[in-house]
Amino acid sequence: MKIATRTALNYAILTAGILFVFAYVLYFVSEKNREDEFNDRLGYKITWRSEFIFDAKIDSSKIKELHERNKKLLNEADINVYNHQKQLLFSDIPPLASNEKYLDRLIKTNKNRMVWQRGDRQYMAIRYEYDSENYYVIGSAVDVTGKAHIAEFKKDVIIIYIISIAVIFIIGFLFSYYTLKPLKDIIIQIRDISEHNLNKRLDVPKAKDEIYELTETFNSTFNRLEKSFNNHKHFVTTISHEFRTPLSTLIAELELAKELNVTLDDYKLSIDNALQDANQASALSSALLDFARASYDVSQISFVDLRLDEILAESKLSLLQKNSGYKVGINYMDNTADKDQSNYDFHGNPYLLQIAFSNLMENACKYSADKYCTVEIEVQNEYLEVRFIDQGIGISEADLSKIFDLFYRGSNKNYEKGNGVGLSIVKNIIEIHQGKLFIQSEQGKGSIFKVQFHTLKAS
Repeated sequence: MKIATRTALNYAILTAGILFVFAYVLYFVSEKNREDEFNDRLGYKITWRSEFIFDAKIDSSKIKELHERNKKLLNEADINVYNHQKQLLFSDIPPLASNEKYLDRLIKTNKNRMVWQRGDRQYMAIRYEYDSENYYVIGSAVDVTGKAHIAEFKKDVIIIYIISIAVIFIIGFLFSYYTLKPLKDIIIQIRDISEHNLNKRLDVPKAKDEIYELTETFNSTFNRLEKSFNNHKHFVTTISHEFRTPLSTLIAELELAKELNVTLDDYKLSIDNALQDANQASALSSALLDFARASYDVSQISFVDLRLDEILAESKLSLLQKNSGYKVGINYMDNTADKDQSNYDFHGNPYLLQIAFSNLMENACKYSADKYCTVEIEVQNEYLEVRFIDQGIGISEADLSKIFDLFYRGSNKNYEKGNGVGLSIVKNIIEIHQGKLFIQSEQGKGSIFKVQFHTLKAS
């Protein structure tokens, strides 16, 4: 069942219950008013008949004649008159056996009036005093006109009740449909979005309500999906292209060794070339694995409390173990480390930060003639700034705008071998830690990579 239909049905059922209670109370009150009004009229008729009998002293036969004549035109009351000894003195109709029971009750309670109902006929017993003696008159009649009006009123209430429920259901359905129409539009728009057109977005409503928030949430999700899908597609395409070169070279080298090599030296040379190609493929696969880890959703990465200067020291040690010819110097640019060691406290992922710092150190050493990288760490107000400085070949202005693109290599590709992945990894890791990365470079003089993180005190 659709939400609009279910909502309208629930609304109609709830309203039907409320209207039923209202209609029942209205009918009950109307019936009670009819009964009270008829009892008043019945009491008046009984009193009027009693005055005819006792005060006017009209002959009983004449009274009965007038009574029978009026019954044909009016809803006249039939009476039975008793004395204080419960002897029947006058009767329009044969008395009922139960009359004595009600007379006893009226005498015992010493009331002036008592009413009861038997079937459609209403009864009233009254005490009538004449010549200092008590007489008891029991009258009864059927409220034909009142019951007819109540029956007609009940019929009208039922018809109006049914029509009201139908109208309420229709109004509730239209209201629900109108309220839920933006959701239906969102569903239709989402159905049109697939992996082939992830660039499409939902139309954002002008009113900033829950539908606006839902649309913004969906669009934000689609932005992440499009970025992830494009990265995945680009990643797969690039991997297949980049791996093809070292693997093809490796296969060709082995095939040539199999077909052409004769001497032991020839085989050694072929093995050395094959090992070089295999190492290149291994380095590329490791770099791509690091890039994949640095591209995770931040919610999937664990963060711990750490000291940033310790991560720099571990990065330096890891780099020097891999490349003994590199030299890295770490300098504290202020004395706050001596005063308050917590100034270098940070909340991040140590593995990813070490990869980023190692890549920056390696790049500085790789493209410098002296293979030296100077690392400066400094606390600046709410920032922790780390600078990686080299006196290397520098970066041209044309390359600066593309240097963080995956697999991009500028004019420095002729200076040193690489795969164009390192700086892309660095950029992703810095962004994951909500940091900023700046570059200052001049060809022939060197480069400075500045990394800024918010300190724990600032955050």
